[in-house]
Order: sequence, then C-alpha cells, then structure tokens
Amino acid sequence: MRAIVEQGAELEARSDELITSAARELRGRARGGEPSQALLVSTYALVREAARRELGLVAFDEQLAAAVALHGPRVAEMQNGEGKTLAAGFPAALRALSGLGVHVLTANDYLARRDARWMGPIYRLLGLRVSALQPEMEPEERREAYGADVLYATASEVGFDFLRDRLAPRAADLLQRPLHATIVDELDSILIDEARSSLVIAGPGGAGEEAVTAAAELVARLTPDDDYEVARAK
Repeated sequence: MRAIVEQGAELEARSDELITSAARELRGRARGGEPSQALLVSTYALVREAARRELGLVAFDEQLAAAVALHGPRVAEMQNGEGKTLAAGFPAALRALSGLGVHVLTANDYLARRDARWMGPIYRLLGLRVSALQPEMEPEERREAYGADVLYATASEVGFDFLRDRLAPRAADLLQRPLHATIVDELDSILIDEARSSLVIAGPGGAGEEAVTAAAELVARLTPDDDYEVARAK
C-alpha cells in the first residue's frame, strides 16, 4: 500500500491529460498480455489520484487494503461507511484495462445506477467507459451497456440475460460479450439470500419430432438393472 500512496502523491502535480495518457499506456500493456498483478500499483495510484480530483476523496488505508484483496479471488469485509463503493473501483479499473470488461454486481437497480454515476468521473478520466444495466432497457441498449469497460448491474439482470443468450437463435441476438471478471458487492445478499431462489427462464422447446423419436429409440435399448434402476416408493 505504501507504494500506491507514494506513486499517487507523485501524480498530484500532473495534468488531467497526463493522467489519462498514463492510463492509456497501462491499457496498452494490459492488452499486450502483461499480467494485471504487475500493473496493480501503477493502476491503483492512478485511481487514487482520479478519486481525489473527481470526487474530492483520498482513499484510506482500509480501502486500499480491501482493493488489493479484491484483485484476487478473495472476500473483503468492510463495515458500513468505510467506502466499499470506492474500494471496488480500484480492482474494477485494473480488470477493465484488458478491454474484456468487468461486471460490478450490486444488490438492486438503484445502487447500480447510483454507483455507476458516482464512480463514472474516475473511470472516464482513465479513458474507460462505464454503464449501468437497468430493467427497462431494450435489447440494443443492453448490448451497448455490456460493451462498456465497467458495468454496474444486479446479479439477477445479468443472470437472466445470460439465460436469454442461451436461447438466442443467432449470434447477432446475443446481449453479452464473453464473460471476463466480476466483483460482487453485498456478497451475503447476492450469493446467500438471493441464491435461494434460482433463476428460471422459459421458452418454446427446440427439440423436433426427430429428436423425440431418437430419444425414444435410445430408451428402448436400455436394460433394467444394468442401465438403470427404478426407485420405488416405500
């Protein structure tokens, strides 16, 4: 964390154009295949300075510690008021440098819209696009939102779009691009509370008469006890 703070202090005298240029250089290195871990300190220093300029906030050590932890496959617990939204912006920006996109999943549509609007100036100073997925969006709007470098959304919205893409008849109808990275806010709510209700989407069956006939012929060749067992009620 000391290295992040020291580099961040060195950036204070630079112009906005130089901050954006430095982020562009990091983006080129990331898309050239350099490991994200090697870019962490420099990227986090830029995010720290961007937050100071755009939001008037200087990240605390606790926020930087959480941001470092969130870059890996880890869970970081923070108390209310300790600045989770800002802390999550650091790894989101680092992952977004690859050009493959990152999702920040939050508890409800209001928070997705609010956080994207609040954090937007930071990402834009670094040359990154940010969007918020909302229920009322039409397919083309949703496709454009998924194309942003950083997407704020609820787990259910992203989950249902994932299921819709599994039913899409053509590649042109897909909403999401290949999935890359996700940061989950309100982990207990999304992965415990909401996870008790599975996402279900219904559509017309795709199997035709030939598939049904083939399945029936396959079943007819099965031998009881050898190929399957019948569970009988006690």
